[in-house]
Amino acid sequence: MNTLNAKPNTPKKTFTDTNANSFSDKLLRWELLEAKLALQLDTMPYAKALHAELAQLIADAKSHEFDLKAAVANARQAVADRRAMMKKGEGIRSRLASALAFEHGATSALLAEFGLRPRKAGGRRKTGPPASPALTEGTAK
Repeated sequence: MNTLNAKPNTPKKTFTDTNANSFSDKLLRWELLEAKLALQLDTMPYAKALHAELAQLIADAKSHEFDLKAAVANARQAVADRRAMMKKGEGIRSRLASALAFEHGATSALLAEFGLRPRKAGGRRKTGPPASPALTEGTAK
């Protein structure tokens, strides 16, 4: 067997407390701990202060998560508004550029004052139809 192409034999990861590292996973673990510990606080009076601190932290974390999602939604809306403004502005600029080109001529140097590039004078180079090979052979004789 070729050792260069062999894959290392690693076990598949499953959801456990040790590999749940996202904020929402940690929050779920905290809530589970808080709920289960609340049932046993009568027998563990020394844990009441930490339990209350954890409950407050969970509430703060949920509030923070809500605020963060609202900020992301506002940012997405701002980006969409910005794109719409850019599209509208470019449309207006294009229409005004056409009006100025109509007024002064498409090749006028006056367009540069408005930040527009005038067209080159003379237009495109005209090319005739391609010469057929039969005609070029007959004239060469």
